[in-house]
Amino acid sequence: MNDKIKELDRPIVKYIRKRLETAVTPLAEELGVAIDFGSCTFNTSNCKLQLKVSVLDGDGRAITEEGESFRNNAKLFGLEPDDLGKEFTFRGQSYTICGLKPKSRKYPVIARSDNGKDYKFPCRTVLEALGREVPAWL
Repeated sequence: MNDKIKELDRPIVKYIRKRLETAVTPLAEELGVAIDFGSCTFNTSNCKLQLKVSVLDGDGRAITEEGESFRNNAKLFGLEPDDLGKEFTFRGQSYTICGLKPKSRKYPVIARSDNGKDYKFPCRTVLEALGREVPAWL
């Protein structure tokens, strides 16, 4: 792409994002962190990308905001901090617990399916899937 960009559209923004991801990969490896591009908004003249930098745990996985929140707040939701990373099955699909959003009243537990997509779950559903007793206050 040698031409100067006159205005932004979806393919150009995707191209810019891909180039930025490629450019920051060596920096992430050098620093031993995970760099992830989150949401993106744009119009014809401006683009705003969200950038997240996360420290890696002992297994080389990024410590996300949601993961840290799970460790700090799990007991408030009837779960244990060690439940982070545990698998459960819901409606025949396997999920791995990867975080918690305490401000979400209905669906605070974040879990990743085998296809890599994140889903939100109520605490009751996750506790039942883990074979745990659901506290009366939930």
